[in-house]
Amino acid sequence: MGGVGEAALMSTNILYQAALVLCFLCLWITIAQALENSRPTPAQIFWHVILTIIPACLLIILILQIPGAFLEENLPAAPIVHVKSALLSMVLAGLSFILMQRFGHLVRFRRTRRSERNWYLLLFFFSLSSVTSAPFHHHFEDLSSNIDATLSIFLLLALVTSVIFIFLNTVRLAWIIRLPVKRKMGALGLGIVSVCFTVTTLLLLFSPDVLALNSITDLSRPFEFLIFYSLPLTAIIVLCITFGFAYALTSVLSLIFHLPTIGDYQRSVDEMAAIQALTVLVREVADPEKLYHWVVSTPVESGRGKAAWLTIQDLDSGSLKPQIVAAHNIEASLADKVCDVSAIHGESAGTRALVSIQNTAADRRIQNGKSNGILSLLAIPLATRTEVLGTLFVSRDVAHAFENEDIESIGIFASQATLVLENARLLESKIERERLASELAIARGVQQRLLPQAMPRFATLSLAASSTPAHEVGGDYYDLLELGDGKLAFIVADVSGKGTSAAFYMAEMQGIFQAVAQIAPSPHDFLCHVNNALGRSLEKNVFVTAIYGILDCNTGAISIARAGHPPVAFVDVNGDAMLLRSGGLGIGLDRGDLFGQTLEVKEHVFNPGDLIALYTDGVTESRNSEGEEFGYDHLLQCLQSSRYERAQGVHDAVRQTVDQFMGPEKKYDDDLTLLIIKWHGPEPVI
Repeated sequence: MGGVGEAALMSTNILYQAALVLCFLCLWITIAQALENSRPTPAQIFWHVILTIIPACLLIILILQIPGAFLEENLPAAPIVHVKSALLSMVLAGLSFILMQRFGHLVRFRRTRRSERNWYLLLFFFSLSSVTSAPFHHHFEDLSSNIDATLSIFLLLALVTSVIFIFLNTVRLAWIIRLPVKRKMGALGLGIVSVCFTVTTLLLLFSPDVLALNSITDLSRPFEFLIFYSLPLTAIIVLCITFGFAYALTSVLSLIFHLPTIGDYQRSVDEMAAIQALTVLVREVADPEKLYHWVVSTPVESGRGKAAWLTIQDLDSGSLKPQIVAAHNIEASLADKVCDVSAIHGESAGTRALVSIQNTAADRRIQNGKSNGILSLLAIPLATRTEVLGTLFVSRDVAHAFENEDIESIGIFASQATLVLENARLLESKIERERLASELAIARGVQQRLLPQAMPRFATLSLAASSTPAHEVGGDYYDLLELGDGKLAFIVADVSGKGTSAAFYMAEMQGIFQAVAQIAPSPHDFLCHVNNALGRSLEKNVFVTAIYGILDCNTGAISIARAGHPPVAFVDVNGDAMLLRSGGLGIGLDRGDLFGQTLEVKEHVFNPGDLIALYTDGVTESRNSEGEEFGYDHLLQCLQSSRYERAQGVHDAVRQTVDQFMGPEKKYDDDLTLLIIKWHGPEPVI
């Protein structure tokens, strides 16, 4: 019967403990869900712990005032004892769970797989300790009396392992390193208070008489009521509060040990902030003043200097003295007054090396160092591979204040400043180039519209022309104008030089041609008028070569005059080729009578199948990879071989031959213009 009774008691105990586990597991889940989404700071966590412990201790004291004590051995406890035990267990369980959840946030700060594993193993062994203690619920005073020794060993191993994982988790203090100075000091103060209150809780739990609470508690210890209520729950509560005390104490000690390194860590944080500011500045289009301010503020805000200023020597302004373009924590006028900026800047830029003045009182280049707070000074050149962009000055108000670490850090800042300034300058140059390219593209479009958009159509002849500038815009020009009575005026001109200035004169030439060709169509008169009109606006070193002619589209009669221009290439129907040369000066070379006197007009009558090519020297002077010019011979040979084609076919053959001659990496050194006129005869061409 005794064995049966003991078995029934064991079964009842197991069911009782299982019900308690279920109830307090629900309490744990409720607290975990309530605190899951909160992300308090370490100081706030310690503050929450304090605010949790204080009311918990007060509730424990109030509960202990309820009358009721344990009866003699082997007598059932009074009902009030069960109530007191249940209340104390609920209060202490809630306190324990909140401590675990709150300190769990700190343990899992910047969590890793190892930290997550250690935390969950801690919870597992706490639970295991609780489970293995369940059989001892009614035999706590004598663990070896009626309980198998194997269970005692399991309980002991679970408790020892729990202590080991308490240690592994209490040394998880990654949040301390990255804590700002003010928050670190706040966490330290609140941590000390948390340790004190946690110790108070443990004393209240085990030895309330130590706290002089004899009269209040009547020497009743909450620990006794906890064991009476549930030994497994007591194990969980004691382990959780012990962990809370250990973690709070370890945090306080670690914070105290970190106090001497607070300044260095804060300096490192400031330097990281400066580097982050650098990445922002590198990405954005910043104005010079903003860049200069960043350069001088970074060494000061990172704690490496007391004041800083930046000097730039702008040679374009005509001043040989470097100018202070930005200053931080010091007036630019004061720095320029007490410091020989030119001498120090010159030495730093000349040697491209750091200038270190650790005691300005012994240096003549610094005046009244004590009164102006400049007792140590560094000057670092902001040097690229090709030039020195400026010099960064950093000062301290203490002599011999710059250590090697400070010099290295400021040197890094100077390198970053050089990078930022160089990138800003390159970016500005890129923007300027893009702006010029856009404007030149617009100018090229305008210039192309000045050229004929379509060739005049005649039954007796065919025409083809093109003009390709060597750069975005060029100085070559061609045009055709119907004068009436079957007369066609044509011109090919070349302004000396290339680029925008040549394009300007080309546009002026177009206006003159359209106007003068109608009032003075003969080649001699036309070119003389052009020389008088255009010669006034041409610069001294600029001239224009041109070839101008009149073609009677009914008879094939042609008259041509050239002003210093390459000769006309002529090919007859039989394949005979020649260059039609005539005298004449370039437009603008003479503004008197000599121009008209040297001008010679050539006249000729086409036979059916004859053709002429008018071109600029960009055709004949095109070079291949070996430096050989295309020349007149290649031009005449190409015209001869393609003479049976219409004007467009001849034109395409010449351009293709020139491109093949130059090779696959062709690059025009000069503007290239070509005009082909082929006479087909008085009969219409089908």
